[in-house]
Amino acid sequence: MLSKIIDGSAIPSFVINREHKLTYWNTAIEALTGRKREDVIGKDDHWRSFYHQKRPSMADLIVEGASAEDIEIYYRDKFAKSALIEGAYEAQDFFPELGENGKWLLFTASPIKDDNGEIIGAIETLLDISDRKSLEDNLRYYVQQITRAQEEERKVIARELHDDMAQILGSLSRRLDNLLRKKHGFGADDVAALQDIQTLLNQGLQSMNNFIQNLRPSLLDDLGLIPALRSLTNNLERTDGTLAEFKILGEERRLSDETELSLFRIVQEALNNVRRHAQATEVNVLAEFHNGGIKLTVNDNGKGFELQRSMDDLPRIGQLGLMGMHERAWLLGGTIEVKSQPGKGTTVLVDVPA
Repeated sequence: MLSKIIDGSAIPSFVINREHKLTYWNTAIEALTGRKREDVIGKDDHWRSFYHQKRPSMADLIVEGASAEDIEIYYRDKFAKSALIEGAYEAQDFFPELGENGKWLLFTASPIKDDNGEIIGAIETLLDISDRKSLEDNLRYYVQQITRAQEEERKVIARELHDDMAQILGSLSRRLDNLLRKKHGFGADDVAALQDIQTLLNQGLQSMNNFIQNLRPSLLDDLGLIPALRSLTNNLERTDGTLAEFKILGEERRLSDETELSLFRIVQEALNNVRRHAQATEVNVLAEFHNGGIKLTVNDNGKGFELQRSMDDLPRIGQLGLMGMHERAWLLGGTIEVKSQPGKGTTVLVDVPA
């Protein structure tokens, strides 16, 4: 009966016993791998169907009772514990040996236990997700191109504002200052009015410079991510009075221009959310360099908020900033996690590969 159920499934599946020998190999996996069941049943070389060199499948690791650390040796960051089945793991990986151009597979391996709870085998199911991965890659490319065009436009606007409008405002401020320093026939009220105008002009110039830095921070282009993040954090304390601290762990190093810019935008948006919504008195920004890349943490003690169940809900409720942070992390092949509860502050964790 078990054999008929497995063979009748459209999902490629196989079963091994505690000796790692195949006991079931359904029709769907025959079509996926090109290997007939009569060639594999009773043997322990099912690895040949997926890999060029001998190595354990996920099912083999399950039978051996492998820990998450053992599984990580073979699948690194591509696996996770199953949310539904105890002792089961799922992963996705690219298999260049399958088909003409290789295939992306999503696979899950679950233990088979006897009445005493002992593992006597494992079942592994595989799903061809090559088309989905192709769509994801295309979407990633288009989003990446849109993001690049947006950043290039910001850069052009920032440069034009700096070279044109900021220069004009600065020149006007200096001329007013020179006028007020010289002898003139203005009365006290006229002088006071001119000083008020100069004050407003200087405020406008400062706002213009802040706007230019938000559009495209020259510090990021000139010195890199860490000085830009430190300046961003210090600016929050200087302009809003929020106690802000920036720390670095690990050996500091430069990343690619695109990576540094995207990480800067993520932290910038996180701090903007603190400024606009959190009502926080303290903010901590941590940059941690590790062998696999960099992890950034932004933590505040503000009022927090209720998290949505799915990222897909963010645009509908107007949280486009959080959506943009997720998109930038996704473009870098990294992960982002937002933790928050009403009254308990918010933490943003970003981890991207080198």
